[in-house]
Amino acid sequence: MPSHSPFISNAVIAHYVVSVIDFMAPRGVCAQALLANTGLREVDLRQAPDQPITLVALFELLHNLHTEDPSPTLSFEYGLSLQLSHHGFLGYALQSSQTLGDALQLAHDFAQTRSQIIRFSTHQDADCAIIRLEDHGALEHWYAHVIEALLGCFYSIGNTLLGPIGPNQVTLDLALAEQAHHHVLKHLFGSNVRFNCPVTEISVPISWLDTPLPKSDPQLAALAEARCRDELAHNQQYASFQPQPVFIKTVLSAISQHIASADAQAQVAQSLHMTPRTLHRRLAQHGLQFKMLLDELRQHQAKALLQSRRESLASIALALGYSDQANFVRAFKRWTNQTPGQFLRTLP
Repeated sequence: MPSHSPFISNAVIAHYVVSVIDFMAPRGVCAQALLANTGLREVDLRQAPDQPITLVALFELLHNLHTEDPSPTLSFEYGLSLQLSHHGFLGYALQSSQTLGDALQLAHDFAQTRSQIIRFSTHQDADCAIIRLEDHGALEHWYAHVIEALLGCFYSIGNTLLGPIGPNQVTLDLALAEQAHHHVLKHLFGSNVRFNCPVTEISVPISWLDTPLPKSDPQLAALAEARCRDELAHNQQYASFQPQPVFIKTVLSAISQHIASADAQAQVAQSLHMTPRTLHRRLAQHGLQFKMLLDELRQHQAKALLQSRRESLASIALALGYSDQANFVRAFKRWTNQTPGQFLRTLP
């Protein structure tokens, strides 16, 4: 079994921690306060901005950030402050793309070079291009803060690429409960903001995909995309060479045995002679979440079972713990941006 992916073990790259430090400095919050109990040092972050930051360290940073400044709009304001240049070679690739559709495809392909806690995927219906943002429960109560920061970032990037985005041009379906400070979203995006949705999605008119971007530069786009591919390969290589702690290997083995169980976490905890709460705490010490490990193993086993061509989709769904085939197909498309049938057609 391959080692866990960087999506599981590494939350963001250090560059974004530095950007938080720089954002908070004019507000009178020092780096020392933000980095307390994270195990991180500002000098190291600035010297190696591409180093991965674990989920545990990110949680401590977010705790410190919102303790120092509890403003309810802080996360959204931080997102608004991020320009394309904050996103490294991915930012340059987006800006120099020929069309918005090209830029969204690059974001889909290389978002993991910047962060691994949110899965960014795109799809289309008859009228809209839809951007989906998912964390699979990894962020727990920090989910709203991270999504609000991403919405601010989306608005900032959208205005850079397309010009001013007017009210009611974009639809937001948010997996958030509405709060008083969300009037800011309604002010910027208009009335097309819906709360308490199953997933968070940003929908734009499908005609926007063909919109030419003002700073399109094919040569720069090709160079930036190549660097993004290098970064993605480096991240994958980094993950493959990380030694797997004995405890994590044991947990992965136990999950494999109970992957079809409706209460897999309780079953795994029992097999390891601990409570679910203790299992959760032990995984958090490694920057991991049970749901993320389960999701990764399901994806790995789904591909292996499909490649064997010996099992029906219904049988695979049952073997992986899905209540029906439709739920499995949705999960597989979320993982790969393909249906199982499309995945099979790509195989030799």
